[in-house]
Amino acid sequence: MKKYLAALLTALLLLCMALSAGAVGPALTATEAYCILDADTGLVLAQQNMNEELHPASITKVMTLGLACQKAQGNWDGVKLTVSHEDVYSLAGTDSSHIALQEGEEVPLQDALYGTMIASANDGANLLAEYFGGGTIEGGVAAMNAQVEALGLEHTHFANPHGISNDDHYTSCYDMAQILRWALEQPGFETVFTRNEMYTMQPTNIQPVTRYFSQQDKMRLHYSRYYIPAILGSKIGYTNIARYSYVCLAEQNGVRLICVTMQSQTKPDKYSDVRTLLEDAFARFTSYTDLPAKGLTEELEVVGGGGTLGRVTVTDPGVRLLLADGVTAQDVSVSLELPERYVLGASPEVYAVYTVSGGDKQESVSVRIPAVITGLDELLDEFKKYAVEGPQLFPDGMTTDQPDRQVVGEIVREKLLRNLDKEIPHGTAVEITRFIERDDEVIEVDATIYCEKASHKGIIIGKNGAMLKKISSMARADCEKFMGTKVFLTTWVKVKENWRDSDFLVRNFGYSE
Repeated sequence: MKKYLAALLTALLLLCMALSAGAVGPALTATEAYCILDADTGLVLAQQNMNEELHPASITKVMTLGLACQKAQGNWDGVKLTVSHEDVYSLAGTDSSHIALQEGEEVPLQDALYGTMIASANDGANLLAEYFGGGTIEGGVAAMNAQVEALGLEHTHFANPHGISNDDHYTSCYDMAQILRWALEQPGFETVFTRNEMYTMQPTNIQPVTRYFSQQDKMRLHYSRYYIPAILGSKIGYTNIARYSYVCLAEQNGVRLICVTMQSQTKPDKYSDVRTLLEDAFARFTSYTDLPAKGLTEELEVVGGGGTLGRVTVTDPGVRLLLADGVTAQDVSVSLELPERYVLGASPEVYAVYTVSGGDKQESVSVRIPAVITGLDELLDEFKKYAVEGPQLFPDGMTTDQPDRQVVGEIVREKLLRNLDKEIPHGTAVEITRFIERDDEVIEVDATIYCEKASHKGIIIGKNGAMLKKISSMARADCEKFMGTKVFLTTWVKVKENWRDSDFLVRNFGYSE
């Protein structure tokens, strides 16, 4: 409890600092929001309305390309994707950018990646979404939102893989910057993202002509008056609603930055504002500062197998931060962020939190760096001396003794708790009313979500059904991973007052022994 209280007080302090500090980056008027990060650590260097939820347009494709590269793991050779009817005809009437894919066309993965990146092809984005989404665009979108959750982003939800404006499709400058940081870690993504040369797509089984994709970002064309040499890679976006959006990776004198702008009113506004932001950032942030470990230590209980195994030591690791000229190591404080206990086998959520007090020179923000755990190997070695191998209680490959429909219900409920733990912490139950395995191996599931109050029903459904759609998409993606096949999930929300007070209903929902 003390650790959580300390973390809460730290968060409140940071909030007060953020509210009291004035803007330290350029104040833009023709661009609604921006965020500049250190590409290495994710530290926010300058921002304006960075958490405002806005329509992203085609910078959406950073997530789409990142997930495709993650799935491929750099193995592009010989991988071909078949264009579906939906890839093409779901875009009818949208005036989409495209590369003229045709239903039944067999497209090399590499061509789909570069066509989506350089030509900003919406049909290419659909094709990639099917590739990493289990064969459907909907599955791809669910995977995108699952990755948003995994990254801990709070101001992003995707409704499609390409960026056509939709009320349920939004992100923020900060979230998009972090998405690019993650994508740059995926095998092959940076190669695709930074390519400036024309790309040639050879004829396919259906399309007899050769297709050529050329760089569209004038800030990356050396003959353009808008050229900025520091920009290594970028993705541009535009719709009438979103206006002009932009995300880029830039480097100068060894300093690597990620810059995101959203809702620039005109192209010249975008060009001018991106130049202003990068010139300002590279002028103020000229080198990295090494901060050695300060020797902070805390002990953390390790549990597993139903009991306490022992304790390990957590320490701050030291870090290399990008600090503005005039900001020194003395302006950075560090604290440790630990859970109540570490469950063996789970990811250790232990961090050193470095907080920069930048005054009028730099954003006063914090960044979390994985802390160092010592003593775990020794603890496990000691434990193994006393561990006796017991009989095998379950067959190989068995993950649970519960029926599939019960597991699916719990997956839906888990997504409810993850998304609404503050609003409706425990007052929900899920009943699977229909579970059919079709001959084509597709599983159809109907799930009814029960809550105790009418007001809770509105929260679960959300504005225009957005929350229920988000929960359903996330649940369906996990159900498909568990079942190993395509799942059609339909959800309803019903009110059943005080259901937790009824032993019959509690048993009926499967929550008793």
